Amino acid sequence: MIINCTDRVKITMVTNDKNIKIMHEALDAFKKTTDFNAEIITTPRATYTLQTIKDGLIQITIQGEKLLFEGEVINNLTRAGIILTKLGFDKLDRSGLLVTRYATRKIADQLRKTDVQFIDTAGNAFLNHPPVYIFIKGNKPDKRYQPARPARAFQPTGLRIVFALLCNPKLVEAPLREIAEKADAALGTVGWVMRDLKQMNFIVDMGRRGRRLMNKKELLKRWVAAYPEKLRPKQLIGRYRAKDFDWWEKAELYNFNAFWGGEIAAAKLTSYLKPEIATIYTTQPIEKLLLNYKITNDPAGNIEIIKAFWNFDFDLEQKEMVNPVLIYADLLATGDPRNVKTAEMIYAQQLLRFIRED
Repeated sequence: MIINCTDRVKITMVTNDKNIKIMHEALDAFKKTTDFNAEIITTPRATYTLQTIKDGLIQITIQGEKLLFEGEVINNLTRAGIILTKLGFDKLDRSGLLVTRYATRKIADQLRKTDVQFIDTAGNAFLNHPPVYIFIKGNKPDKRYQPARPARAFQPTGLRIVFALLCNPKLVEAPLREIAEKADAALGTVGWVMRDLKQMNFIVDMGRRGRRLMNKKELLKRWVAAYPEKLRPKQLIGRYRAKDFDWWEKAELYNFNAFWGGEIAAAKLTSYLKPEIATIYTTQPIEKLLLNYKITNDPAGNIEIIKAFWNFDFDLEQKEMVNPVLIYADLLATGDPRNVKTAEMIYAQQLLRFIRED
């Protein structure tokens, strides 16, 4: 445990009702761990007008100087989710503070490495806001603590369904049987996932006017955070290597019912990235593809082949690529700074038109 602080800290918070219980518990734990004075004040949202506030406005007072943080509650932290949080915090007018139920040692280290300030309900914390520096990790949660189970929408099969909806927002209006076919999912599962999405306000039932997909920006964020850890590993066929890595420049994957993802797709879209890993998604057996391009098995190879998890065509000019939603997720999952920069470019150039609210 490392604590470096020049003064006792008083924390007050103005927040709405969303996630308030977790925020109370996290600040109480922070107080107990550091012995600093912590106080939570709740007031109606109408008392402040800043539009960038997330789940709560956190105020730290040091020697009469007030420091403000925008608190955001996020559970089920993943590597991609932390990167997304960092990108979001960097765009705020003030410092962001992630609030979570429990950050493991590994997660705490990653949050500090990524420079994402946080507190959790076990008393772990990272604050780097001069003159305050606090880093606490290793505190265990209460014995009653149970990790929050992700909603069905962000479990493996649910991620298939959400991906189909993100790629085809109008699909939300279709019969459940059609959604099940497009997402390669069981009809019953689609029903459960659609109910989850309604409860989380990602789908609105407009009666005779049908269903509508809402808050697509947040839905994309949740999907991208969960995909690399929940679905992608299950779809990985294997890793391979070609004699000449530049083989991809003339390859025509579409003839083999396969598509570029990750770094090569990003390079083709942006002309910015020099690919190191070739990511291929395929809807068919890969034997002919391997034979045609002289690709061989290699557990440490720079080619990864992934089984496609959708059953629809991408409405894109670049027929040899997956949807930019998936390219974006592949890049962020690597954590590589250059890939993250490219992902931001793809978000700005390609994804805004997919997630724009109707």
